[in-house]
Amino acid sequence: MRQRHATHAATEVHLLREAEEILGRLVWAEVEGIEDLSVEYWNLRKLTKSYGELSHQIESANVNLSDYNEHRTELLGMVVDSSKDLVEEQTALAAKSERLKSEREAIVSEARAVKRRHDGIKAKLEVLVDEDDQHSPKIEASRQELLNLKTRFKELRDHRDALIVKIDSVENTLRDIDARIEERRSEMRDEALDNYQNIGKANQNLSSNRAEMGSLESEMIILYSEIGRYVLVNHHNPSFAKIASNHRSLLNQMSALTLSITLNNRLSGRTNAKTKQSDKS
Repeated sequence: MRQRHATHAATEVHLLREAEEILGRLVWAEVEGIEDLSVEYWNLRKLTKSYGELSHQIESANVNLSDYNEHRTELLGMVVDSSKDLVEEQTALAAKSERLKSEREAIVSEARAVKRRHDGIKAKLEVLVDEDDQHSPKIEASRQELLNLKTRFKELRDHRDALIVKIDSVENTLRDIDARIEERRSEMRDEALDNYQNIGKANQNLSSNRAEMGSLESEMIILYSEIGRYVLVNHHNPSFAKIASNHRSLLNQMSALTLSITLNNRLSGRTNAKTKQSDKS
């Protein structure tokens, strides 16, 4: 039973601390003339101004970051569009180069077969010349085939050389297109790099400002709580009449919480436990 009352008291203390902060937030601007709260009031004036400036900086940074991200998306599209025509030409030429190379390989392969056939006929002819009449039909036929093979080999060689010229021309054009694509994209990349640097700087500034804002918020919460605690203890004082009137409901709830905390502490056996009150009370 005592443990249950202790738990209730701890929960209520937490609620009371939150209520003190809320009350402080609501009334701090009204306590300028109260000497005991002069330090808290003027510190809050200073912190509130800094907080507002940081909020404006964060808002501006968020707008800039949004613009930078939108520009980044545009740049990505521009990088592709800037070289689209060249890429299409490059693709077509690359396909043409592959066709020419395949044709060259086919010709080289046929030329090898022709040379092999030529070497075989030549060897055959040497044997026939030794064995038969120089003008026998076999020898004449072999000589004619040799001439035909030489003619075909020359045709293949000339065709291969012509293809090599075409392939070199296509490859040179491809290298030129590659350089032009790189030049166009390089210009976009330089602009994109500047944009990424802007994004990084904006994110860095946002992180720094948010961290500073969090620190300010922590300081302000402490001051709000001190003001709220002081007002709770002294709200029956005539100098707090207006504040008490404007926030009567919250003050009544906080007073009830204070009494409940005291009762639960007694029932839990913690007769010396007290709610934390300001030294200014």
